[in-house]
Amino acid sequence: MSEVEESAVPSPPSANPDGGWGRAKVPLPAPALDLGAPLPQVARPVGTVVLRTLLFSAQDPAVVPAREDTLSAGERARLPGDAAERLRYVAERAGLRLLLASCLGAAPQGIAVDAGPCPRCGAHHGRTASARGRPPLHVATAAHGDLVVLALAAAPVGLGLAVPAGPDRDALLEARKPARLAAGSGALARGRCGEPRTSGVARRVEYVDVPPEGECVVSVVWQEHSQP
Repeated sequence: MSEVEESAVPSPPSANPDGGWGRAKVPLPAPALDLGAPLPQVARPVGTVVLRTLLFSAQDPAVVPAREDTLSAGERARLPGDAAERLRYVAERAGLRLLLASCLGAAPQGIAVDAGPCPRCGAHHGRTASARGRPPLHVATAAHGDLVVLALAAAPVGLGLAVPAGPDRDALLEARKPARLAAGSGALARGRCGEPRTSGVARRVEYVDVPPEGECVVSVVWQEHSQP
C-alpha cells in the first residue's frame, strides 16, 4: 500500500470546487481492502490522504470472523447477535483498524478511535485515531450498500457519498455537489465548527475512484493547513 499522491490535475478555484460541471476530474485511487491479506506499512507522516474501499461481498466469509481479534474490548462487547449483522460489523471495524495499524505501526486492537460527538457542537465530525507515542490520524468513512470507503489523513478529512439519479454522465455530475458538501462538512478541525469557514483554512476537494458495484459518487475533502 502506498500513500496517495497529489493529483496531476490542477486544483479548481475555491469558489467552485468542481471547476464547472463539464470539467474532467481524475479520481483518486482507492484500492480494495482485503481482510485476509496483510497490509504493507505506510510511511509516517501521512502526507496527503490514504484511501481504501471495503466491499463486503468481496470478502471471504471464513476470514471475517477471524478478524474479531483486531477489535477493541468495547467493540467486542457490542457484537450483534444476528449472524449477518455480526459479519458486517466485524468487517467494517476490522477493516478500519487494519488500515490504521498499517499507518500507525501499532496493534489494531490497541488503537484508540475517537468516534464521539464534537464537544463544541455535538456533531459527529473530526474523528481521530491514535496509538501511544504516535501522532493521531484523522479518520473519515462513508458507506452505501456493500461498499465502505475509508480515508485517513494527518489533517482533518471528510468523505461525502451521493447516489446518482441515473447512470448517465449528467446524473453523475449532479451527484458531485451533495457528495462534495457532505465531505466538506467533515473536513473541520474538532472544536473549530463555531468559527467562520473562511477563517484561513484551505481545503482540497477531490473525487474517489470507487468500484462499479458501489453505484455512488464519493468526494474527499481534507485541510491543507489550519491556523494555530
